[in-house]
Amino acid sequence: MSPALLPALLGLTLLLSRTQALTCQSGSAVTVRNATELPLQWTVGEKICDEGWGCQDTVLLLGNGPQVLLVLTKGCTQKENQEAHVTDHRAGPGLSIVSYTSVCRHKDLCNDLSSTLPLWSLPSPAAPGSVRCPVCLSTEGCESATEVTCPIGHSYCYNGVLKFRGGGINSKLRVQGCMSQATCNLLNETREIGSLSVSENCGANGMEVLTCQSGALGRVMNVTELPLEWTAGQEDCREGWGCQDTLMLLENGPQVLLVLTKGCTQEKDQEARVTEHRAGPGLSIVSYTRVCRHEDLCNDLPNTVPLWTLQPPAAPGSVQCPVCLSTEGCESATEVTCPVGHSHCYNGIFTLRGGGVSGKLRVQGCMSQEACNLLNETRKIGSLSVSESCDTDVSQTCEKGTMLRFQRNLAKEPLEWNMFGTVKCDLAEVCQETLLLIDVGSKSLIVGSKGCIKTETQNSQAVSIHSGPPGILIASYTHFCSSNRCNNARSTSVLLNSLRDLAAPVPGDLQCPTCVQLSRSCTGSGTVTCPKGTTGCYKGYIGLEGGGLTSPLSIQGCMAQPSNYLLNHTNMIGPFHTVEFPEDVNKDRQSGGAPKDLQSGAAPAPYLARVVGLGLSLALWCGMTTLLTLFPCDS
Repeated sequence: MSPALLPALLGLTLLLSRTQALTCQSGSAVTVRNATELPLQWTVGEKICDEGWGCQDTVLLLGNGPQVLLVLTKGCTQKENQEAHVTDHRAGPGLSIVSYTSVCRHKDLCNDLSSTLPLWSLPSPAAPGSVRCPVCLSTEGCESATEVTCPIGHSYCYNGVLKFRGGGINSKLRVQGCMSQATCNLLNETREIGSLSVSENCGANGMEVLTCQSGALGRVMNVTELPLEWTAGQEDCREGWGCQDTLMLLENGPQVLLVLTKGCTQEKDQEARVTEHRAGPGLSIVSYTRVCRHEDLCNDLPNTVPLWTLQPPAAPGSVQCPVCLSTEGCESATEVTCPVGHSHCYNGIFTLRGGGVSGKLRVQGCMSQEACNLLNETRKIGSLSVSESCDTDVSQTCEKGTMLRFQRNLAKEPLEWNMFGTVKCDLAEVCQETLLLIDVGSKSLIVGSKGCIKTETQNSQAVSIHSGPPGILIASYTHFCSSNRCNNARSTSVLLNSLRDLAAPVPGDLQCPTCVQLSRSCTGSGTVTCPKGTTGCYKGYIGLEGGGLTSPLSIQGCMAQPSNYLLNHTNMIGPFHTVEFPEDVNKDRQSGGAPKDLQSGAAPAPYLARVVGLGLSLALWCGMTTLLTLFPCDS
């Protein structure tokens, strides 16, 4: 064995020296000015970024007759470097939008744009037409908007609300002005400008489209940790929707389950209400619900104070019951002496779904009556649907198995997809079946997995094209379901049927080596003529872990997308945890250091190729990646 291979086989890596954190210009502004005041200049503050982050400039100008909106944000960003770029999202005359974006890392304070000069020039006068429209840019309303004669060719009056979010900005703007087409598309389908997320709404009550606090939290904790406080994110709602708060506490002796969900809702307004679904001592359930529309972020419940008070100790009775709140099981439940009057031991499964929450909880504790009715017939608590079962075995049975096939034309010719047995899932798990297809033209690979999985998405089915033609095709099929043996697809056509409409490639001039192998580097690569539209040759590997497979997948082929990444930083595909190392990352390994992704702990090194024929391999990541983790991996 070569001594050079020994460190890799032992899983040892040499860490690159840590890169120095950048200092970036930092600040934000949203202002409406007279067009005659342009060009504008500004000065901003400074901020030290996290290691590896870059500096960004985002400037947007919205011109509207005599007025102009300036949106400016500067600061740190995780995005890849981008040369300074000016984009005309909508050209004048009439309403116009132009932006400047840049991401840099070459020196401190490199995001040094200081004026509107690079993206603004004095517009030439336009010939007047015959249509008159109100013209307005306002954060309040446009009741006193001035009418102007629109330029020739602009015969439609736009009336909408723009929303800007990101980079320290969260703002709405009423816009009225002249357009060349009757459509709610001032932004020309643009949804992101630099660090800004942008959206528009042209409903009659556009300013009443609400922004709500958004997020969710699920946690089993000690009662001594109450009261609990939190902060939430934000989301824009659909027209007419309101904001909702739902908070539920299930108390069980020394433990309490807290479930919180905030967001948009179609439900009608409801004043804040505290409901005692089951009173203590013993098992108790209390909830807080509210729906509002009177202002943005009105679902502002910040803590558990409105529905929780410390209860005095209850007189002990003569019955002892196991007490447990768990997503796994209650084999090691502690027995406690129940309060007087509570002479029955409850043992059931509590299921919650809705508002971003989905999961099951095993509950054991003291009750005053012998019945499977912990919820007192309650089926809905705010945005949550709740149910219970006292059957002793409610775990799901799922089909299980792993498939791995190499051959040509797997993107066109379906394969049989059979199971290799069944498996009993944990309470917090559902059934899954996942296909991952990689087609480089001359060769293709398909990986399939069936089994159990922990996921917030309990019932869903999706096909995703991560990298599409022309060039390397990477596509996946994921199906999560919550009934026995529901992961029962028998052919890869469940994925291939969604790829039928992909156009046949037209040969171009570029030639690239092609390969897909279970290894970190390709051997014996062939060369193909790439389709038109491809711009370069990809070389790299994807670390794959989970779903019965642990291996690096080495890939070479034609590439069309401007990014170096085929998966666009996707790190979860069903049970498969993925980390991609394109050629520019692999250069770090060639220079003696570990890829940057490994330094941050993103992936194990090295991968050892192995296929587990039956069952699932141990995942190295938790896999719960959303705001809400009702049943976290370490529960």
